Amino acid sequence: MITPKLDARQTTAVDSPPTIKEDVKETPTFIILPSELLVEILRHLDYRSILRCSSVCRELNRVIDSSVELQYRIELALDCMLDGPPSTVTVAERLEQLRTLRRAWTLFEWKKEVRVPMPGFCQAYELVGGVFAKTSSSRGIYNHSGSRNFISSWLPSSSDPGHTLVRNDIGISTRDFAIDPSQDLIALVKTDDDFANECGYIEVYIRTISSNVKHLEASSPVLRTLTSFAMTSAFIQIVDDVIGMMFWMEIESPRITIWNWKTGQILVDRDGDDLPSHISDFSFISNRAYMITRGVDGGSIQVFTFGEDQHEIIHVASLSLPPLRSRTHLVHCAIHTGPFVARCTPDTSFWTSQEERLYVLSVQYIQVDPDVPSARPKFFLFFKHSTPLRYIRKYREQRATSPFEVPWEEWGPHESRMLHHQLPYQWLRYVHGHRVVFPLLSGSMQVLDFNVRKTKRHIFPLQPDSKASIEVIDYPSTILSDCIFPRPIETSLPYRVCQRDELKGFSGVMIDEQRLIGLKSPSFTDGDMKDLYVFAF
Repeated sequence: MITPKLDARQTTAVDSPPTIKEDVKETPTFIILPSELLVEILRHLDYRSILRCSSVCRELNRVIDSSVELQYRIELALDCMLDGPPSTVTVAERLEQLRTLRRAWTLFEWKKEVRVPMPGFCQAYELVGGVFAKTSSSRGIYNHSGSRNFISSWLPSSSDPGHTLVRNDIGISTRDFAIDPSQDLIALVKTDDDFANECGYIEVYIRTISSNVKHLEASSPVLRTLTSFAMTSAFIQIVDDVIGMMFWMEIESPRITIWNWKTGQILVDRDGDDLPSHISDFSFISNRAYMITRGVDGGSIQVFTFGEDQHEIIHVASLSLPPLRSRTHLVHCAIHTGPFVARCTPDTSFWTSQEERLYVLSVQYIQVDPDVPSARPKFFLFFKHSTPLRYIRKYREQRATSPFEVPWEEWGPHESRMLHHQLPYQWLRYVHGHRVVFPLLSGSMQVLDFNVRKTKRHIFPLQPDSKASIEVIDYPSTILSDCIFPRPIETSLPYRVCQRDELKGFSGVMIDEQRLIGLKSPSFTDGDMKDLYVFAF
Protein backbone atom coordinates (compact mmCIF):
# COMPACT_ATOMS: atom_id res chain seq x y z
CA MET A 1 0.00 0.00 0.00
CA ILE A 2 1.35 3.31 -0.96
CA THR A 3 0.81 6.08 1.59
CA PRO A 4 0.05 9.46 0.02
CA LYS A 5 2.65 12.08 0.65
CA LEU A 6 1.34 15.17 2.42
CA ASP A 7 2.45 18.62 1.52
CA ALA A 8 4.20 20.30 4.41
CA ARG A 9 1.85 23.23 4.00
CA GLN A 10 -1.09 20.91 4.82
CA THR A 11 0.31 19.73 8.13
CA THR A 12 0.34 21.38 11.50
CA ALA A 13 2.62 20.45 14.32
CA VAL A 14 0.89 20.10 17.65
CA ASP A 15 3.24 20.29 20.59
CA SER A 16 0.58 20.18 23.32
CA PRO A 17 -3.24 20.21 23.69
CA PRO A 18 -4.82 23.68 23.39
CA THR A 19 -5.55 25.54 26.64
CA ILE A 20 -9.19 26.35 27.21
CA LYS A 21 -9.77 29.39 29.41
CA GLU A 22 -12.63 29.07 31.88
CA ASP A 23 -15.24 31.83 32.02
CA VAL A 24 -14.47 32.99 35.54
CA LYS A 25 -16.58 35.87 36.91
CA GLU A 26 -14.45 38.14 38.97
CA THR A 27 -15.89 39.50 42.18
CA PRO A 28 -16.56 43.26 41.86
CA THR A 29 -13.87 45.19 43.66
CA PHE A 30 -16.27 47.05 45.98
CA ILE A 31 -17.67 43.74 47.35
CA ILE A 32 -14.39 43.10 49.15
CA LEU A 33 -14.85 46.30 51.14
CA PRO A 34 -15.73 45.97 54.83
CA SER A 35 -19.46 45.65 55.50
CA GLU A 36 -19.48 48.99 57.31
CA LEU A 37 -18.25 50.79 54.18
CA LEU A 38 -20.74 48.96 51.97
CA VAL A 39 -23.58 50.08 54.24
CA GLU A 40 -22.26 53.65 54.13
CA ILE A 41 -22.35 53.52 50.31
CA LEU A 42 -25.76 51.86 50.09
CA ARG A 43 -27.43 54.26 52.51
CA HIS A 44 -27.20 56.98 49.84
CA LEU A 45 -29.50 55.01 47.52
CA ASP A 46 -33.28 55.01 47.43
CA TYR A 47 -35.08 51.91 48.66
CA ARG A 48 -35.73 50.50 45.17
CA SER A 49 -32.01 50.65 44.33
CA ILE A 50 -31.15 49.00 47.65
CA LEU A 51 -33.58 46.16 46.90
CA ARG A 52 -32.04 45.73 43.44
CA CYS A 53 -28.57 45.54 44.96
CA SER A 54 -29.73 42.80 47.32
CA SER A 55 -30.37 40.56 44.30
CA VAL A 56 -26.95 41.16 42.71
CA CYS A 57 -25.05 38.58 44.78
CA ARG A 58 -25.14 36.71 48.07
CA GLU A 59 -22.65 39.02 49.74
CA LEU A 60 -24.63 42.19 49.02
CA ASN A 61 -27.82 40.42 50.07
CA ARG A 62 -26.16 39.42 53.36
CA VAL A 63 -24.92 42.97 54.01
CA ILE A 64 -28.33 44.51 53.32
CA ASP A 65 -30.28 41.92 55.32
CA SER A 66 -27.98 42.30 58.32
CA SER A 67 -28.04 46.13 58.33
CA VAL A 68 -30.71 47.55 60.64
CA GLU A 69 -30.34 50.97 59.03
CA LEU A 70 -30.88 49.69 55.47
CA GLN A 71 -33.83 47.55 56.53
CA TYR A 72 -35.35 50.58 58.26
CA ARG A 73 -34.97 52.67 55.08
CA ILE A 74 -36.57 49.95 52.95
CA GLU A 75 -39.48 49.36 55.31
CA LEU A 76 -40.15 53.08 55.79
CA ALA A 77 -40.59 53.44 52.03
CA LEU A 78 -42.75 50.32 51.71
CA ASP A 79 -45.05 51.74 54.41
CA CYS A 80 -45.09 55.20 52.75
CA MET A 81 -43.35 56.72 55.78
CA LEU A 82 -40.49 59.17 56.36
CA ASP A 83 -37.97 59.10 59.18
CA GLY A 84 -38.56 61.46 62.09
CA PRO A 85 -36.16 63.94 63.71
CA PRO A 86 -33.08 62.78 65.64
CA SER A 87 -33.80 61.62 69.17
CA THR A 88 -32.67 59.15 71.81
CA VAL A 89 -34.69 56.43 70.05
CA THR A 90 -32.26 54.18 68.16
CA VAL A 91 -32.70 53.00 64.58
CA ALA A 92 -33.31 49.46 65.84
CA GLU A 93 -36.07 50.74 68.15
CA ARG A 94 -37.63 52.78 65.34
CA LEU A 95 -37.62 49.72 63.08
CA GLU A 96 -39.35 47.69 65.77
CA GLN A 97 -41.97 50.45 66.28
CA LEU A 98 -42.58 50.58 62.52
CA ARG A 99 -43.05 46.81 62.29
CA THR A 100 -45.37 46.80 65.29
CA LEU A 101 -47.56 49.54 63.79
CA ARG A 102 -47.62 47.77 60.41
CA ARG A 103 -48.65 44.50 62.00
CA ALA A 104 -51.43 46.20 63.98
CA TRP A 105 -52.94 47.85 60.88
CA THR A 106 -52.47 44.78 58.68
CA LEU A 107 -54.26 42.52 61.18
CA PHE A 108 -56.61 45.36 62.18
CA GLU A 109 -55.82 44.86 65.86
CA TRP A 110 -55.85 48.03 67.94
CA LYS A 111 -54.08 47.94 71.28
CA LYS A 112 -56.48 49.94 73.43
CA GLU A 113 -59.80 51.79 73.43
CA VAL A 114 -60.15 55.14 75.20
CA ARG A 115 -63.09 57.55 75.56
CA VAL A 116 -62.03 61.20 75.40
CA PRO A 117 -64.61 63.71 76.76
CA MET A 118 -65.52 66.35 74.18
CA PRO A 119 -68.65 67.99 75.69
CA GLY A 120 -70.66 70.74 74.06
CA PHE A 121 -71.85 71.67 70.59
CA CYS A 122 -69.43 71.46 67.63
CA GLN A 123 -69.47 74.43 65.23
CA ALA A 124 -66.26 73.57 63.35
CA TYR A 125 -63.70 70.80 63.84
CA GLU A 126 -60.36 69.44 62.65
CA LEU A 127 -58.23 66.30 63.05
CA VAL A 128 -54.58 66.84 62.13
CA GLY A 129 -51.38 65.24 63.40
CA GLY A 130 -53.08 63.37 66.23
CA VAL A 131 -54.88 66.51 67.48
CA PHE A 132 -58.68 66.82 67.43
CA ALA A 133 -59.90 70.40 67.78
CA LYS A 134 -63.31 72.04 67.74
CA THR A 135 -64.96 75.42 68.28
CA SER A 136 -68.32 75.97 69.97
CA SER A 137 -70.38 78.87 71.25
CA SER A 138 -70.57 79.66 74.95
CA ARG A 139 -74.31 79.01 74.85
CA GLY A 140 -73.74 75.41 73.72
CA ILE A 141 -75.89 75.65 70.57
CA TYR A 142 -75.26 76.63 66.98
CA ASN A 143 -74.53 80.33 66.83
CA HIS A 144 -74.61 82.21 63.51
CA SER A 145 -72.45 84.91 65.06
CA GLY A 146 -69.57 82.45 65.37
CA SER A 147 -67.68 80.62 68.09
CA ARG A 148 -65.23 81.88 70.67
CA ASN A 149 -64.62 78.64 72.59
CA PHE A 150 -61.78 76.44 71.40
CA ILE A 151 -60.87 72.93 72.56
CA SER A 152 -57.84 71.00 71.31
CA SER A 153 -57.13 67.44 72.40
CA TRP A 154 -53.84 65.61 71.78
CA LEU A 155 -55.42 62.20 71.43
CA PRO A 156 -54.17 59.14 73.30
CA SER A 157 -51.97 56.65 71.45
CA SER A 158 -50.95 53.12 72.38
CA SER A 159 -48.12 54.58 74.51
CA ASP A 160 -49.32 58.10 75.48
CA PRO A 161 -52.42 59.08 77.51
CA GLY A 162 -52.85 62.39 75.64
CA HIS A 163 -54.03 65.74 77.05
CA THR A 164 -56.59 68.47 76.35
CA LEU A 165 -56.36 72.27 76.16
CA VAL A 166 -59.52 74.38 76.68
CA ARG A 167 -59.85 78.10 75.86
CA ASN A 168 -63.17 79.63 76.84
CA ASP A 169 -62.56 82.79 74.80
CA ILE A 170 -60.04 83.08 71.97
CA GLY A 171 -60.79 86.78 71.53
CA ILE A 172 -62.63 86.71 68.17
CA SER A 173 -65.77 85.08 66.81
CA THR A 174 -64.87 82.45 64.23
CA ARG A 175 -66.83 80.56 61.59
CA ASP A 176 -64.11 78.07 60.63
CA PHE A 177 -60.47 77.23 61.30
CA ALA A 178 -57.56 75.02 60.21
CA ILE A 179 -54.59 73.71 62.22
CA ASP A 180 -51.13 72.25 61.73
CA PRO A 181 -49.80 71.06 65.12
CA SER A 182 -46.37 70.38 63.62
CA GLN A 183 -46.01 74.17 63.18
CA ASP A 184 -48.04 75.05 66.30
CA LEU A 185 -50.29 76.89 63.84
CA ILE A 186 -53.99 77.74 63.80
CA ALA A 187 -55.76 79.84 61.14
CA LEU A 188 -59.05 81.34 62.39
CA VAL A 189 -61.63 82.60 59.88
CA LYS A 190 -63.40 85.56 61.46
CA THR A 191 -67.17 85.82 61.14
CA ASP A 192 -68.47 88.60 58.90
CA ASP A 193 -71.50 89.65 60.98
CA ASP A 194 -70.44 93.27 60.80
CA PHE A 195 -69.69 92.96 57.09
CA ALA A 196 -71.22 96.29 56.16
CA ASN A 197 -69.02 98.11 58.67
CA GLU A 198 -65.73 96.42 57.87
CA CYS A 199 -65.11 97.40 54.23
CA GLY A 200 -65.93 93.92 52.92
CA TYR A 201 -62.83 92.07 54.11
CA ILE A 202 -62.51 88.38 54.84
CA GLU A 203 -60.01 88.03 57.65
CA VAL A 204 -57.93 85.02 58.68
CA TYR A 205 -56.02 85.31 61.99
CA ILE A 206 -52.68 83.51 62.19
CA ARG A 207 -51.95 82.31 65.73
CA THR A 208 -50.32 79.56 67.74
CA ILE A 209 -52.34 76.65 69.12
CA SER A 210 -50.33 76.56 72.33
CA SER A 211 -50.66 80.21 73.41
CA ASN A 212 -53.30 81.87 71.13
CA VAL A 213 -50.90 84.67 70.13
CA LYS A 214 -49.60 85.81 66.73
CA HIS A 215 -47.40 83.14 65.18
CA LEU A 216 -43.75 84.21 65.22
CA GLU A 217 -43.18 83.18 61.59
CA ALA A 218 -46.09 85.29 60.32
CA SER A 219 -45.16 88.76 59.08
CA SER A 220 -48.73 89.92 59.78
CA PRO A 221 -51.23 88.65 62.38
CA VAL A 222 -54.15 88.81 59.88
CA LEU A 223 -54.56 87.74 56.25
CA ARG A 224 -57.18 89.74 54.33
CA THR A 225 -58.93 89.73 50.99
CA LEU A 226 -61.54 92.19 49.73
CA THR A 227 -65.03 90.88 48.90
CA SER A 228 -68.20 92.41 47.51
CA PHE A 229 -70.72 90.28 49.38
CA ALA A 230 -71.02 88.38 52.64
CA MET A 231 -69.50 84.90 52.70
CA THR A 232 -72.07 82.09 52.95
CA SER A 233 -69.80 79.06 53.31
CA ALA A 234 -66.08 78.28 53.24
CA PHE A 235 -63.48 75.56 53.58
CA ILE A 236 -59.93 76.37 54.73
CA GLN A 237 -56.76 74.25 54.51
CA ILE A 238 -53.11 74.62 55.57
CA VAL A 239 -50.25 73.13 53.55
CA ASP A 240 -46.81 74.01 54.89
CA ASP A 241 -46.31 77.75 54.15
CA VAL A 242 -49.67 78.36 52.44
CA ILE A 243 -53.29 78.70 53.54
CA GLY A 244 -56.05 78.17 51.00
CA MET A 245 -59.77 78.89 51.10
CA MET A 246 -62.57 78.04 48.75
CA PHE A 247 -65.63 80.06 49.67
CA TRP A 248 -68.99 81.10 48.34
CA MET A 249 -70.63 84.52 48.62
CA GLU A 250 -74.15 85.76 48.16
CA ILE A 251 -75.05 86.04 44.45
CA GLU A 252 -71.47 85.39 43.27
CA SER A 253 -69.75 82.19 42.08
CA PRO A 254 -67.09 80.32 44.12
CA ARG A 255 -63.78 81.94 44.86
CA ILE A 256 -60.36 80.45 45.64
CA THR A 257 -57.79 82.46 47.60
CA ILE A 258 -54.36 81.16 48.64
CA TRP A 259 -51.93 83.11 50.82
CA ASN A 260 -48.36 82.58 51.86
CA TRP A 261 -49.14 82.92 55.58
CA LYS A 262 -45.52 83.68 56.45
CA THR A 263 -45.15 86.66 54.09
CA GLY A 264 -48.83 87.64 53.90
CA GLN A 265 -48.68 87.62 50.08
CA ILE A 266 -51.70 86.47 48.05
CA LEU A 267 -50.54 83.76 45.62
CA VAL A 268 -53.91 82.82 44.09
CA ASP A 269 -57.11 84.88 44.05
CA ARG A 270 -59.59 83.70 41.44
CA ASP A 271 -63.33 83.89 40.98
CA GLY A 272 -65.92 84.39 38.24
CA ASP A 273 -64.34 84.49 34.80
CA ASP A 274 -60.91 83.58 36.22
CA LEU A 275 -62.15 80.11 37.20
CA PRO A 276 -63.52 77.33 35.00
CA SER A 277 -67.30 77.09 35.03
CA HIS A 278 -69.32 74.57 37.08
CA ILE A 279 -66.74 74.19 39.87
CA SER A 280 -67.71 71.76 42.60
CA ASP A 281 -64.76 71.46 44.99
CA PHE A 282 -61.11 72.24 45.67
CA SER A 283 -58.18 70.34 47.22
CA PHE A 284 -54.42 70.84 47.52
CA ILE A 285 -51.90 68.52 45.87
CA SER A 286 -48.94 70.25 47.52
CA ASN A 287 -48.06 73.72 48.77
CA ARG A 288 -47.66 74.78 45.12
CA ALA A 289 -50.37 72.78 43.35
CA TYR A 290 -54.11 72.18 43.67
CA MET A 291 -57.07 70.44 42.01
CA ILE A 292 -60.61 71.56 41.35
CA THR A 293 -63.50 69.34 40.27
CA ARG A 294 -65.94 70.31 37.53
CA GLY A 295 -69.42 68.99 36.89
CA VAL A 296 -69.77 69.75 33.19
CA ASP A 297 -69.28 67.45 30.15
CA GLY A 298 -69.28 64.31 32.28
CA GLY A 299 -67.04 65.83 34.95
CA SER A 300 -63.28 66.29 35.26
CA ILE A 301 -60.42 66.90 37.67
CA GLN A 302 -58.48 70.06 36.81
CA VAL A 303 -54.84 70.24 37.95
CA PHE A 304 -53.07 73.59 38.53
CA THR A 305 -49.70 74.74 39.80
CA PHE A 306 -48.85 78.19 41.14
CA GLY A 307 -45.84 80.18 42.29
CA GLU A 308 -44.99 83.31 44.25
CA ASP A 309 -46.69 85.51 41.66
CA GLN A 310 -50.40 85.49 40.76
CA HIS A 311 -49.39 85.37 37.10
CA GLU A 312 -47.66 81.99 37.66
CA ILE A 313 -50.91 79.98 37.85
CA ILE A 314 -50.63 77.19 35.26
CA HIS A 315 -53.35 74.82 34.11
CA VAL A 316 -51.44 71.53 33.87
CA ALA A 317 -54.01 68.84 33.09
CA SER A 318 -57.67 67.94 32.81
CA LEU A 319 -58.46 64.36 33.83
CA SER A 320 -61.84 63.28 32.49
CA LEU A 321 -64.26 61.20 34.55
CA PRO A 322 -66.16 58.27 32.95
CA PRO A 323 -68.15 59.33 29.85
CA LEU A 324 -71.93 59.56 30.26
CA ARG A 325 -74.99 58.69 28.21
CA SER A 326 -76.97 61.48 26.64
CA ARG A 327 -79.36 63.28 29.03
CA THR A 328 -77.22 62.22 31.98
CA HIS A 329 -75.57 64.88 34.13
CA LEU A 330 -73.10 65.04 36.98
CA VAL A 331 -74.81 66.99 39.78
CA HIS A 332 -72.31 66.55 42.63
CA CYS A 333 -68.52 66.12 42.59
CA ALA A 334 -66.76 66.62 45.95
CA ILE A 335 -63.11 65.75 46.67
CA HIS A 336 -61.45 64.94 50.00
CA THR A 337 -58.00 63.89 51.19
CA GLY A 338 -56.15 63.66 54.46
CA PRO A 339 -54.69 66.74 56.18
CA PHE A 340 -51.23 68.04 55.42
CA VAL A 341 -48.54 68.57 58.06
CA ALA A 342 -45.32 70.45 57.43
CA ARG A 343 -43.01 68.23 59.46
CA CYS A 344 -42.79 65.37 61.90
CA THR A 345 -43.45 66.26 65.53
CA PRO A 346 -40.36 66.07 67.81
CA ASP A 347 -41.60 63.10 69.86
CA THR A 348 -42.42 60.89 66.85
CA SER A 349 -40.07 58.33 65.27
CA PHE A 350 -41.60 58.47 61.77
CA TRP A 351 -44.52 59.99 59.89
CA THR A 352 -46.56 59.52 56.73
CA SER A 353 -45.03 60.98 53.58
CA GLN A 354 -47.15 63.90 52.37
CA GLU A 355 -46.81 62.64 48.79
CA GLU A 356 -48.30 59.27 49.75
CA ARG A 357 -51.98 60.06 50.01
CA LEU A 358 -55.35 59.03 48.65
CA TYR A 359 -58.07 61.25 47.19
CA VAL A 360 -61.75 60.36 47.45
CA LEU A 361 -64.10 61.72 44.82
CA SER A 362 -67.78 61.58 45.75
CA VAL A 363 -69.97 61.83 42.63
CA GLN A 364 -73.71 61.80 41.96
CA TYR A 365 -75.47 61.58 38.60
CA ILE A 366 -78.99 62.22 37.38
CA GLN A 367 -80.80 60.79 34.34
CA VAL A 368 -83.31 63.24 32.87
CA ASP A 369 -84.60 61.09 30.01
CA PRO A 370 -88.43 61.01 30.33
CA ASP A 371 -88.46 57.43 28.99
CA VAL A 372 -86.12 56.21 31.75
CA PRO A 373 -87.07 55.93 35.45
CA SER A 374 -85.57 58.80 37.42
CA ALA A 375 -82.42 57.85 39.33
CA ARG A 376 -79.65 59.67 41.21
CA PRO A 377 -76.92 57.04 41.68
CA LYS A 378 -73.86 57.90 43.79
CA PHE A 379 -70.34 56.53 43.62
CA PHE A 380 -66.96 56.92 45.29
CA LEU A 381 -63.87 57.15 43.10
CA PHE A 382 -60.51 56.55 44.81
CA PHE A 383 -57.17 57.53 43.27
CA LYS A 384 -53.64 58.14 44.51
CA HIS A 385 -51.67 61.37 44.75
CA SER A 386 -49.20 59.93 42.23
CA THR A 387 -51.73 60.39 39.41
CA PRO A 388 -51.98 64.23 39.34
CA LEU A 389 -48.33 64.49 40.40
CA ARG A 390 -47.25 62.50 37.35
CA TYR A 391 -48.88 65.01 34.99
CA ILE A 392 -47.29 67.92 36.85
CA ARG A 393 -43.85 66.35 36.37
CA LYS A 394 -44.60 65.51 32.75
CA TYR A 395 -45.71 69.08 32.08
CA ARG A 396 -42.43 70.42 33.46
CA GLU A 397 -40.21 67.86 31.76
CA GLN A 398 -41.80 68.45 28.36
CA ARG A 399 -42.03 72.21 28.91
CA ALA A 400 -45.62 72.05 27.75
CA THR A 401 -47.54 75.21 27.00
CA SER A 402 -51.12 73.90 27.17
CA PRO A 403 -52.87 71.53 29.57
CA PHE A 404 -52.92 67.79 28.93
CA GLU A 405 -56.39 66.54 28.05
CA VAL A 406 -56.45 63.09 29.63
CA PRO A 407 -59.38 60.84 28.68
CA TRP A 408 -60.82 58.48 31.30
CA GLU A 409 -59.49 55.42 29.45
CA GLU A 410 -55.93 56.67 29.81
CA TRP A 411 -55.88 56.92 33.61
CA GLY A 412 -59.09 55.72 35.26
CA PRO A 413 -59.27 51.94 34.68
CA HIS A 414 -55.78 51.24 36.06
CA GLU A 415 -55.20 54.11 38.50
CA SER A 416 -58.52 54.29 40.33
CA ARG A 417 -61.23 52.23 42.01
CA MET A 418 -64.91 53.10 41.63
CA LEU A 419 -67.35 51.73 44.22
CA HIS A 420 -71.06 52.15 44.85
CA HIS A 421 -71.88 54.84 47.39
CA GLN A 422 -73.68 53.20 50.34
CA LEU A 423 -73.94 55.91 52.99
CA PRO A 424 -72.82 59.55 53.03
CA TYR A 425 -69.98 60.67 55.28
CA GLN A 426 -71.28 62.72 58.21
CA TRP A 427 -67.81 63.66 59.45
CA LEU A 428 -64.77 64.55 57.36
CA ARG A 429 -61.20 63.46 58.06
CA TYR A 430 -62.05 59.93 56.98
CA VAL A 431 -58.84 59.69 54.89
CA HIS A 432 -55.23 59.43 56.02
CA GLY A 433 -52.34 58.37 53.81
CA HIS A 434 -53.62 55.49 51.69
CA ARG A 435 -56.31 54.44 54.18
CA VAL A 436 -59.96 55.50 54.04
CA VAL A 437 -62.99 54.77 56.21
CA PHE A 438 -65.89 53.39 54.17
CA PRO A 439 -69.45 53.49 55.68
CA LEU A 440 -71.81 50.57 55.01
CA LEU A 441 -75.60 50.31 54.87
CA SER A 442 -75.41 47.85 57.76
CA GLY A 443 -74.25 50.69 60.02
CA SER A 444 -70.74 49.34 60.28
CA MET A 445 -67.51 50.84 58.95
CA GLN A 446 -64.76 49.33 56.84
CA VAL A 447 -61.20 50.59 56.44
CA LEU A 448 -59.88 50.33 52.89
CA ASP A 449 -56.08 50.34 52.63
CA PHE A 450 -54.79 51.14 49.15
CA ASN A 451 -51.13 50.49 50.02
CA VAL A 452 -51.23 46.80 49.10
CA ARG A 453 -47.82 45.10 49.26
CA LYS A 454 -47.15 41.42 48.68
CA THR A 455 -43.71 41.23 50.27
CA LYS A 456 -42.83 38.90 53.14
CA ARG A 457 -42.71 42.00 55.37
CA HIS A 458 -46.45 42.56 54.86
CA ILE A 459 -47.73 39.02 55.39
CA PHE A 460 -49.11 38.34 58.86
CA PRO A 461 -51.33 35.28 59.34
CA LEU A 462 -54.61 35.97 61.15
CA GLN A 463 -54.75 34.50 64.64
CA PRO A 464 -57.54 32.00 65.43
CA ASP A 465 -59.07 34.41 67.97
CA SER A 466 -58.91 37.44 65.64
CA LYS A 467 -61.96 39.71 65.62
CA ALA A 468 -61.12 41.17 62.23
CA SER A 469 -62.38 40.31 58.77
CA ILE A 470 -59.73 41.02 56.13
CA GLU A 471 -59.77 40.61 52.35
CA VAL A 472 -57.44 41.78 49.59
CA ILE A 473 -59.17 42.99 46.41
CA ASP A 474 -56.51 42.77 43.70
CA TYR A 475 -58.83 42.05 40.79
CA PRO A 476 -60.95 44.48 38.71
CA SER A 477 -64.46 45.48 39.76
CA THR A 478 -67.24 46.58 37.42
CA ILE A 479 -69.94 49.22 37.73
CA LEU A 480 -72.80 48.41 35.39
CA SER A 481 -73.99 51.13 33.05
CA ASP A 482 -77.45 51.46 34.70
CA CYS A 483 -78.62 54.01 32.10
CA ILE A 484 -75.83 56.35 33.30
CA PHE A 485 -72.73 55.16 31.45
CA PRO A 486 -72.62 54.02 27.81
CA ARG A 487 -70.68 50.91 28.89
CA PRO A 488 -69.71 49.22 32.19
CA ILE A 489 -66.97 50.97 34.17
CA GLU A 490 -64.07 48.69 35.15
CA THR A 491 -61.44 49.85 37.65
CA SER A 492 -58.60 47.91 39.25
CA LEU A 493 -56.62 49.88 41.86
CA PRO A 494 -55.92 47.17 44.51
CA TYR A 495 -56.92 47.57 48.15
CA ARG A 496 -57.34 45.67 51.40
CA VAL A 497 -60.70 45.61 53.23
CA CYS A 498 -60.62 45.52 57.05
CA GLN A 499 -63.70 45.28 59.25
CA ARG A 500 -64.63 44.69 62.91
CA ASP A 501 -67.98 44.61 64.68
CA GLU A 502 -66.81 47.17 67.27
CA LEU A 503 -67.07 49.91 64.61
CA LYS A 504 -70.86 49.63 64.41
CA GLY A 505 -73.14 52.30 65.87
CA PHE A 506 -71.08 55.37 65.01
CA SER A 507 -72.34 58.33 62.98
CA GLY A 508 -68.81 58.65 61.62
CA VAL A 509 -65.27 57.35 62.06
CA MET A 510 -62.18 59.49 61.50
CA ILE A 511 -58.69 58.12 60.89
CA ASP A 512 -55.08 59.20 61.33
CA GLU A 513 -51.68 57.52 61.42
CA GLN A 514 -52.12 55.73 64.74
CA ARG A 515 -55.85 55.54 65.47
CA LEU A 516 -59.50 55.43 64.51
CA ILE A 517 -61.84 57.93 66.18
CA GLY A 518 -65.52 57.10 66.46
CA LEU A 519 -68.27 59.72 66.90
CA LYS A 520 -71.83 58.89 67.89
CA SER A 521 -73.51 62.29 67.66
CA PRO A 522 -74.62 63.47 64.20
CA SER A 523 -72.41 66.20 62.79
CA PHE A 524 -73.38 69.84 63.37
CA THR A 525 -76.41 69.22 65.52
CA ASP A 526 -77.50 71.37 68.44
CA GLY A 527 -76.87 68.47 70.82
CA ASP A 528 -73.92 67.56 73.00
CA MET A 529 -70.98 65.98 71.17
CA LYS A 530 -70.12 64.07 74.37
CA ASP A 531 -67.20 61.65 73.78
CA LEU A 532 -64.66 60.61 71.18
CA TYR A 533 -64.11 56.85 71.01
CA VAL A 534 -60.40 56.36 70.28
CA PHE A 535 -59.06 53.02 68.98
CA ALA A 536 -55.26 53.25 69.25
CA PHE A 537 -53.05 50.98 67.11
